[in-house]
Amino acid sequence: MSRSRIFAVCAIALASAIPLVPAKSQQQTLPPKGPEPAATMPDQSHADQAAQKSDFAGAEPAIPGDPQKQCVKPNEFAVELRSGRNPVGAPIVLATNFLPTNQRVDVGVRAPFVDGVRYFAGIDYGDETYLFKRQDAVTHRATESDPLVQKHLLEPDQTIVTLNMGDDLAWFWSRVDLYLYTCNSPVGQSPWRVSSVSVRLSPYWLSIFAVIAEVLILYLWIGFALRKQDHTFASFLRALNPAQVSAGPDGKGSLSTFQTLAFSLAVAGLITLLLLQTGTLVDLSGSILTLLGISGIGATIAKGTDSQRNTLSADNRAWLLRHGWIPMAKTVVDSSNATWRDFFSTDGVFDVYRYQSFIFGLVVIGGLIAAGVNQLSTFVVPNTILGIVGLSQVVYIGGKLVTPTNISDLNASIASLRTDEQKLKAAAVAKKQGQVTSLAEAIPLIGQDAYDAYRQQARDVAAIFTDATGIVVADTSLEPVVN
Repeated sequence: MSRSRIFAVCAIALASAIPLVPAKSQQQTLPPKGPEPAATMPDQSHADQAAQKSDFAGAEPAIPGDPQKQCVKPNEFAVELRSGRNPVGAPIVLATNFLPTNQRVDVGVRAPFVDGVRYFAGIDYGDETYLFKRQDAVTHRATESDPLVQKHLLEPDQTIVTLNMGDDLAWFWSRVDLYLYTCNSPVGQSPWRVSSVSVRLSPYWLSIFAVIAEVLILYLWIGFALRKQDHTFASFLRALNPAQVSAGPDGKGSLSTFQTLAFSLAVAGLITLLLLQTGTLVDLSGSILTLLGISGIGATIAKGTDSQRNTLSADNRAWLLRHGWIPMAKTVVDSSNATWRDFFSTDGVFDVYRYQSFIFGLVVIGGLIAAGVNQLSTFVVPNTILGIVGLSQVVYIGGKLVTPTNISDLNASIASLRTDEQKLKAAAVAKKQGQVTSLAEAIPLIGQDAYDAYRQQARDVAAIFTDATGIVVADTSLEPVVN
């Protein structure tokens, strides 16, 4: 009984071992897995490059590239891009001489836009390299509204790559090589087309600091040009007060002059910033020209109005010079007493229209700066704001025309005093029937009462003259000239 059990166990073991022998033999005869023969490759040279990259990077055998995935690693920049071993892509076109940083900038590629294909970007500094992140290089189709198309650098439906340039990529307008490449290679994970161009990168914050320094230098230049010879450093700093810099012929702060100066410095600074960032000049929009025109015309008309209403007539000025009431040499306007109050008041009284013009001017300048240099050619000031600024200038100038001044009263008083002097001289000549040689000779001829009346009138006119000009008239200058 035990012998039969032993035979049964052996039979079962032998039956279970028989199926394993063919299975093992079949596994050993399977062909090995591996890449297709080289004869099946569509582009033998590009396949060789893919094989070289696999050997260089220690990667798996090359497979067709994904156009949405980065195909260049940081340590492969020299092999894949700088070496020039990959096919050359379409030319790169730029709308500016410099590439500005800290903002998005469009770079054109003269190749048809293909859906699903994206461009990647890299920068070669010579001693180091940089690859853009996926989100910092965006590919899109060129349209009629793009500046590159409007400047006839690209055709519609060609390719634009928008780069997000960080400010840390540039220093002092350094020259670099910009590479744009695609990764849709059908034979491996190498760039399929590589385009390059040499360009300078413009540092953003360095440009900002340069423009701020320029505006300060231009403003200090004004103060230096208008300085007095006896200025100390402290008085020079006080003279930089905008009210004193923009003072008019009357020595008071001129609102129209201040606005024109502020607009001019703001526009000049923005144009310089654009020049430093892009290396090109920009057109000014019609709104900016209108603002400059309103301020400039307003300042010119205001100055003419002041000249007409605050200036003595030629006859009266000649009479004052002969009598010694004013010096022969032209006096320099003293602007040291000009204050910010002059911008908002007329004859010491608050002027709401001046204030309105001032605050809306500041709003427009703030909007212009906030819009940035990229919108200087398209910056639009709403017509209502332009109307308010223009209306404020009209009311400001109209107020100058209708507001009476001391100078107009002084002109009338001096003219009346001149007439009385001529009457005294004519009376003395008629009484003597000949020329009078001195005032002592004329007084008995015209009478003491007439002489005293003239002297009293001369004192009144001198008081008005001193109030309007601040010049004190000597008592000896009140005598009539009869010879």
